[in-house]
Amino acid sequence: MMQVSHNELVTLCTKAYDSLKRQCGEAETIANMVVDLEMAGLQGMSFFLAALESIEQDTDYPVPVFDADDHQIKVDLGGASLLCHFPALIDVALEQLIHGQRVQLHIRDCHNRWFGFGELLKLAGKGLSVRAQWRNDQAPNYVDYVHNAGFRYPNIYFDNPGQLRTQPLFSTKMHQEQLQKNDLLVDIQLYPFEIFRANSVPDISAEMQSVAEQRAWKHGIDIEENDWNTLKKYVARSLVENSERSLQGAGE
Repeated sequence: MMQVSHNELVTLCTKAYDSLKRQCGEAETIANMVVDLEMAGLQGMSFFLAALESIEQDTDYPVPVFDADDHQIKVDLGGASLLCHFPALIDVALEQLIHGQRVQLHIRDCHNRWFGFGELLKLAGKGLSVRAQWRNDQAPNYVDYVHNAGFRYPNIYFDNPGQLRTQPLFSTKMHQEQLQKNDLLVDIQLYPFEIFRANSVPDISAEMQSVAEQRAWKHGIDIEENDWNTLKKYVARSLVENSERSLQGAGE
C-alpha cells in the first residue's frame, strides 16, 4: 500500500485516460470523477482500472440522440461507459430543470454507474437534491443514492428500495418497472427527498464518507502499489506511441 496526494492521483488518472486517445470524455473531468470516489473511500481506482479495459472496446461517439420533455430525459448509451458521457447528460438535465422543480434522467444500457458520484456531488453543492438508483447482477443488487442539498455527502442504501414520502415524479411501481439491469435512474429536484425505509440506517453513510475524505486530505489517499503501476503502464504506452510518431515524422 502507498499514499499519494489528491493532485498526484488526478494527474496520473488524466494521463492514463488520455492514453486511450478517445474523442468522448474530457480527461481531467474523468480523472476527478475517479478521485472523488476514492476520496470518499468508494474504490474509485478499482472501478477505473476495470473501466479502462472495457472503454477501449467501446464505440467512441458523442452522446446519442435522446427523448426529452419538460420532466424526463431518456437516453440509451448502447452499453457504453457512463464515465465518458455523464457530465454532458447532467448538463442536458439542468437545462430541462429550468422548466420546473424536478427532472428525471433515465440512462439505459450503461456501465460504470458508480462514476456518476462526483457529478452528483456537484449538484448537491449547487442546492439541488439528487436521488440515483440502479441494479446490479451481483451484490449489492440494488443501489439507492440519496443526496439532499446542504449535505457534503449522500446516504447510500443497498438492496432495500425506499418509498418516497412526497409525491414522486412517477409512481414507485413505475420506478421499479423502469429500472432494468444496466440502467441508471437519476432524479434531480429543488426540494429535499423524504424517503421512508423500514431500515433507515444507510449501508454507506454520509458520515463514513466524510471521515474517509478527512483522512485522505490529512494522510494521503491509500492506493495499492500494483494499481498505481498499472496506471503508469497506460501512461508509458502513450509516451512510446508519441515517441514513435515523432521518429516517423523526423524521417519524412
